[in-house]
Amino acid sequence: MGIGPAVILGVVQGVTEFWPISSSAHLALLIHLFGWGKPELSFVVALHLGTWLAVVWYYRRRLASIASACWREVRGKGHGGREARLGRLLLLATLPGVLLGAVFAESSEIMEGMPLLMVSSLAFFGVVLWAADAWGGRNGNWDTAGWRESLAVGVAQGLALMPGVSRSGITISTARAAGIDRREAADFTFLLSVPIIGAAAAYEGFKLAVEGIPAGSLWPMALGCAAAAASGYLAIGFLLSRLRAHSFRSYALYRLALAVALAVVLVTR
Repeated sequence: MGIGPAVILGVVQGVTEFWPISSSAHLALLIHLFGWGKPELSFVVALHLGTWLAVVWYYRRRLASIASACWREVRGKGHGGREARLGRLLLLATLPGVLLGAVFAESSEIMEGMPLLMVSSLAFFGVVLWAADAWGGRNGNWDTAGWRESLAVGVAQGLALMPGVSRSGITISTARAAGIDRREAADFTFLLSVPIIGAAAAYEGFKLAVEGIPAGSLWPMALGCAAAAASGYLAIGFLLSRLRAHSFRSYALYRLALAVALAVVLVTR
C-alpha cells in the first residue's frame, strides 16, 4: 500500500472507530472506490495499534486511577471505591467480546465479503442508535448501574463482529437503552475499547509474527498507525464535547445516508 492511501485509511480508521458510524463500512467504501485492494495484515495491525494508542493516551489518567484502585483492592489495602467498581464492570463487559471474537474470528472475516449484510447492519443499527438515544434515560450512571447493564454492553460488543454494526455504536446504544447518560455511555464504551482493541491487535500481531512483515510495508504501517492515533484522539475529544449539547441523532442519520451510498456502490456494482 502506498503512503497516501495508508494515511487516508489511518485517518478514517481513527475517526470511525470511535464515532458510532462503522469503521468497516468506511474502509470498504474507500477501498472499493479507489481500487486499493484488501489491506495486508501488517497494515491492519498498524491501524488497530494506532486506535489503541489514541484511547489509552486520551484516558491515561482515568486508566491509571482505575488500575490503582483495583490493585489496592486486590492487595487488601482498603476499598477501591468508584473506580475499582468501574474496573470490575469493564472486566465483565470485556469477557463476552473476547469469547465471541475467539470463536467467530474466522466467520467475521468471511462476513466482510458480504456487502448486503454490511449495508443492512449499517442502516438497522443506525435506527437502533437513534431510538435508544431518544428514549434512553438522562441521569443514569455506572455508580447505580450494575452487572446486568455491563454484561448487556459486553454482549452487544460481540455483535460488532458483523461488518457495518460499529463497536462504539452498538455499545453506546445498549448503554443508552439501559438509561445511562450520554457522556457516561460514551466514556464506558471508549474505556471498554482498550482491552478489546488491544486483544485484537495482539491476536493479529501474533499472526503477523508467524507470517512475517512484507517487504516495503514499514513506512505505510508507521504512517497509518500515526494517522489513526492522531485522528482517533481528536475524534474522541470531539464526540465527548458535542455530547454536552447534542444527541447521537446526527450520527444515526449519517449511517442511514452511508447505507444508501454503500448499497449503490457495493451491492449494485
